Amino acid sequence: MLSKRSLKERFSIELAIGMIAMLVIVLLSLSTYFYTSIMGHIKNELYEEANKIALHYISEEEYNSTEDLSILSRLSPYKIKISKNSTNKHLAPSIIPLKKDNKKFYLLKKSFLNDKMLLEIERDITQESKYITTMYYIITFILIMGILFILYYSSLLSKKIMAPLETLTNQFTNMHENLLHEINTKELPTEFGTLGDTVNLLITKVKTSIKYRQELYIGTAHELKTPLAVMRLKNQITLMKYKKHDNVREALEQNIESIDTLNAMIHNLLEFGRAEGAQFEQPERLNLIRLMASKCEEYELLAHSQERDFIYHFDIPHFRINVQPLLFMQIFQNFIQNALKFTPKGGLVSLDTRMDADNFIIEIKDEGEGIDESKDLFAPFQRSLQSTGAGLGLFLAKNAAESMGVVIDLKNRKDGKGAIASIAFPLNRFLLKD
Repeated sequence: MLSKRSLKERFSIELAIGMIAMLVIVLLSLSTYFYTSIMGHIKNELYEEANKIALHYISEEEYNSTEDLSILSRLSPYKIKISKNSTNKHLAPSIIPLKKDNKKFYLLKKSFLNDKMLLEIERDITQESKYITTMYYIITFILIMGILFILYYSSLLSKKIMAPLETLTNQFTNMHENLLHEINTKELPTEFGTLGDTVNLLITKVKTSIKYRQELYIGTAHELKTPLAVMRLKNQITLMKYKKHDNVREALEQNIESIDTLNAMIHNLLEFGRAEGAQFEQPERLNLIRLMASKCEEYELLAHSQERDFIYHFDIPHFRINVQPLLFMQIFQNFIQNALKFTPKGGLVSLDTRMDADNFIIEIKDEGEGIDESKDLFAPFQRSLQSTGAGLGLFLAKNAAESMGVVIDLKNRKDGKGAIASIAFPLNRFLLKD
């Protein structure tokens, strides 16, 4: 599961685990060292005191008569008892921990004078135990604060280390809307410079490829339009020589229709070539509502000339974003022209805008016969039964939508009176990254 986490998260976790482990080891080592040193020092003092008493005294009375007990009781931490060894067995020096009246003691027992006498020395270690307990509390506090600091520092350090990658990621993410601009490698650390240069080389190759493809489409289309125009003109001139129901005249008319279809396809190829170039068009900051309103006035006149009605309504007066006008108009114009084409005479085409929680949506409704939703009408050369075009218009609109980052859709109306074409602008793209 760890391998599925982000690189920044993995680095932060692994760095925190390593530093926390090191901190725990250091603090445990220090606490063990201090505990061993303090208690070891006390035990050594007990052994030294026991050896001194065993060497100079043979009874408790002699010890008491020699030492000033009134002073010793105040200054010495030891409580000493010398008695006869009733067992006469050798008792090696040993220290036993005791607890009495909420106090802690060390008790040393040792036989001496050929195991005839028994020495017992009791040492109060309550104060030292309190010091050690306080030391443990301090070490625990240091450990907790150290862990919190390590977590914060590892997170901060991982952010700093991953910042160049996040910069590259943001540039890649925004490249769609900011076009294929090369990455400024001067802002990147040395370690990422090679990666930036490689990406810039790839961007250059992509731009060159698209440029050559655009020139190929446009050049080919222009080369085909001239001979087709000549062929159409000659067919029209020849057509004038034949009567209305002549078979040759019908063949010539079919030729002209085929030439017109080819011209439409060539026109779409030109549009596709222009769309390829429009991907590199610099986005403009404009009011999309105003742009649509100016175009809708033209479509209203076009609809009236085709004996159809066209109405438009905008719920909001302003929607100011960065957009590539040519790409947007390719989608917008295609949808409205299709709606006018498939709406019967006397019918109505309407345009509305609305906004939901995630998108700004443009909807164009027609009163045609609807679409076959089982077909992918956005595929190249895919046409409805009523269409006489080349089947590239919606394909070009789809490409333009993908280049812009908008979502387009085509479906039948719920009332069964036609189709709805929609253009959705995701707000998290066109507003938050505006």
